Amino acid sequence: SHFAPLALAMGTLTWRDVKYTVRTKNADGNHNGTREILRGSSAYASPGRVLAILGPSGCGKTTLLNALSSRLDVKRGNTLVGNIRFNGTALNRDSRDVALSYVEQEPKFFSNLTVRETLELDARLRGESDADARDVVEATLRKMSLMSCADTIVGGDTGGKAVAGISGGERRRLAIASETLGLGSDAQSSGLVVLVDEPTSGLDAFQADKMVDKLVELAERENACVVCTLHQPRSASFAKVHDVLLLASGGRTAYHGPSDAVVKYFSDIGYECPEHFNPAEFLIDLVSVDVGDGADGTDTETKTRQRVERIVECWEKRAGGANDKTISVHGAPRKPPESREVAIKKPPGPFRQFRLLAGRAWRQAKREMWVNGVRMIASVVLASAFGSCNFKLGLGPRSVKRRIAVLMQACINTSMLALVKSLNGFPRERATVRREMARQNGGYKPGPYFLSKLLIETPIDMVFPVVFGGVMAPMVGLNKAGRKMFLSTLALQSAAAASLGLSISALSPNAEVALAIGPCVMVLNIMLGDASGAFAEVPDALAPVSKLSLIRHAFEGVLCSEFEGLVFEKHDTDAKSVANASKPRALKIAKRFGEGIAPRTGEDVLRGLGLPISGHARRAANSQCKVIALNIAVTYVALVCKRG
Repeated sequence: SHFAPLALAMGTLTWRDVKYTVRTKNADGNHNGTREILRGSSAYASPGRVLAILGPSGCGKTTLLNALSSRLDVKRGNTLVGNIRFNGTALNRDSRDVALSYVEQEPKFFSNLTVRETLELDARLRGESDADARDVVEATLRKMSLMSCADTIVGGDTGGKAVAGISGGERRRLAIASETLGLGSDAQSSGLVVLVDEPTSGLDAFQADKMVDKLVELAERENACVVCTLHQPRSASFAKVHDVLLLASGGRTAYHGPSDAVVKYFSDIGYECPEHFNPAEFLIDLVSVDVGDGADGTDTETKTRQRVERIVECWEKRAGGANDKTISVHGAPRKPPESREVAIKKPPGPFRQFRLLAGRAWRQAKREMWVNGVRMIASVVLASAFGSCNFKLGLGPRSVKRRIAVLMQACINTSMLALVKSLNGFPRERATVRREMARQNGGYKPGPYFLSKLLIETPIDMVFPVVFGGVMAPMVGLNKAGRKMFLSTLALQSAAAASLGLSISALSPNAEVALAIGPCVMVLNIMLGDASGAFAEVPDALAPVSKLSLIRHAFEGVLCSEFEGLVFEKHDTDAKSVANASKPRALKIAKRFGEGIAPRTGEDVLRGLGLPISGHARRAANSQCKVIALNIAVTYVALVCKRG
């Protein structure tokens, strides 16, 4: 083994023979075998030092980080084996003798919060008091060079619209600050492990170099084990990291040791780095396989594969040698730092988590002025269009069919606007929430988050259908006596559609899939929503399923609110009362209205539709609440099952 146990300081992260295998699929989606992503990776990261993982694309750099942080998918036939330890104890998310932080490659935040607000919330979720949180955040802003953008919104597409915010470099520094906030700051803990995935990706050379500076400062200031993957670092950045782990294909180790010794090591085995050449690029080129043919027609793939195999064999032979040689390769052992307690405070309880997350939800929602403005304008414009097309229907018997049509259209319109908003926004927000819930320290439970979201967003969602109905109803000439119930039913309908969008989004892998599934589900709700038969008969076999349709209960509710107590004018015809006729289904009733059999009261219409003539609007509202509760339960279960 190339490990030297006596040379490893307290606070060292080690891993031995880590192997990760995934099941592969063919073009038809059928499993056709397995693929090894990591093949026996072994190395260690020392406290107070930065270990940079280098290698070509697809060699398993990010997979190794995910393995170290217990984030790999080990279901559906995927397997992970190996020993990952910190101070000789198995490391996982539940470890309490180490603060483990993971910084994603593309970190997402709530777009309408400022940098300061984001960090203050993180500090409070880690158990800091309000006063201490402000002090910790101020210190962190200075350490991470974020003071200039402290009061700038983060930006991104977490909300309903992508908004401009801080730069890419500032976002990466914010991500590191967010994941390490307050950890070890009071105790200079030797129990801090920070894993950073591609912190320089997408940044210009200057910003990338500054990012490496911050990682080195973090490691040395907090005595932390910092492990990061780097993609094409510049020479200056490479010289700043303390140690290098070079991976070939399959996660096989080609070198592990001090960065200032790597060039000499490869020179000793016959691979001389050209003068004035970036060592990082030289190393990555050495362990990369060229699958094309050379300019002279030579088989470069075979040649490069042979070179990579030789490099891996040389390292395995070197690493498997005497311990004395191993120590010289990995540098002289450092004096073990004094063991200290990890500065992890007791996290807040569910009620405080709820209060903190509700505050964030309110800030996020109230600052979505553009989105809310568009929703308000759309509500007014659509209501005006509906009202113009059905202006002042009057109280003639022939207005019955048009009233029923307008009510159905109002239910569908209200549902679609609320549904699309949820389908578009929640999957993007969920990515941020999953990252936060997965934190070892400072994470929160799905319950407080979901309840805070519902508390803040549901009343806002209900405003728009009320505006829509308030503009449309007087233009159309709907029943004034049932106006409050009509608006209440539309408000509940919006909440029901939003909850349906949440459940679909929670079950979907991303926003694109949710937006594809959502309208299809809504069409089914519309098809099954007319149990009264005003437009189409629902087959008896599907009648029980129609009770799950949010359109059905809203439609029945607005029908009752409209027709209860309504009295029609006879005009110039002596129309027969529907009450004296038999009770056919509503489609037949509508035909008879055109043939001269006209209702005298709204109750006649409700009888013809097979609906109770009194109190059914409230029963329909109760059914809407049950649909909302069902979708909320589905969403919550999905969040719990998919967390992390």
